[in-house]
Amino acid sequence: MQNIGAIGEPPWSREDLRNKLREFAELYKQRPIENNEGGMRSPHMYLVWFALQKLQPKAVVESGVLLGLGTWFFEKACPDAKLYCIDLNLGSIRYRSSRAEYFDRDFSTINWDHLPKDETVLFFDDHQNAFERVKTAKRFGFKHLIFEDNYPALQGDCYSLKKAFMHAGFQFTPLPPRNLRAKLSLWLKTMLGVPTAVSEGIPPNVVDAEYLKNNLEIYHEFPPIFQGEFTRWGDPWDRDNYPTPEPLLQSVEEDYHQTFKDEAASYTWMCYVKLK
Repeated sequence: MQNIGAIGEPPWSREDLRNKLREFAELYKQRPIENNEGGMRSPHMYLVWFALQKLQPKAVVESGVLLGLGTWFFEKACPDAKLYCIDLNLGSIRYRSSRAEYFDRDFSTINWDHLPKDETVLFFDDHQNAFERVKTAKRFGFKHLIFEDNYPALQGDCYSLKKAFMHAGFQFTPLPPRNLRAKLSLWLKTMLGVPTAVSEGIPPNVVDAEYLKNNLEIYHEFPPIFQGEFTRWGDPWDRDNYPTPEPLLQSVEEDYHQTFKDEAASYTWMCYVKLK
């Protein structure tokens, strides 16, 4: 199966990634929301916190807030940045930042003309078509993007950049909404014109990968901190179906490593992108 795991070089090294683990582990103990079920766990929260700390943008746009734990970590990583938080269900947020402006509309429908495009990071954890997000971000003039749900070919509920690079396409038939909240979310997305997995189908192709290769200066899949025997979906974590960068750690050598080990299965090939 075709795979492109990297384009260009990110502004950090593997050693940089390893060196900040202890600092983050101490911060993770202070988090205001202990159980972030359905959202980022320590492996991904660490990676985005690390990247933002390195990039030090003037603004961060967070699409997909859930309970708000990510927002808290973004504040810690970028103490001087302005935050813009987007979620269709703002009522579920438990941590709200005094430094953030909140929206319940899709990223693509908001006027971002006032933001410094070269010094803004877009963080997407909204399970939407990442390929279309790249094209929209490029049209708006943004340069720095991070995608949390960068699913491999066989898995996931949205079209990811990794799927595009693997020439996998995307076809997903979700179960119908089972509760009022899920039905309301689907209705809101439909009314706002937000693409949903219900209507999205993309055949396997090489065109999307070529577009990305021509428009990305950097594509960097963050390595897992630990890699287990099985993926989060319970099947073998092999190299053919799940090509993955080498993990940062091979074994638990310090007490603080254990949390990362315990939550290792939450990994979804999160990536950093810099547009040309």
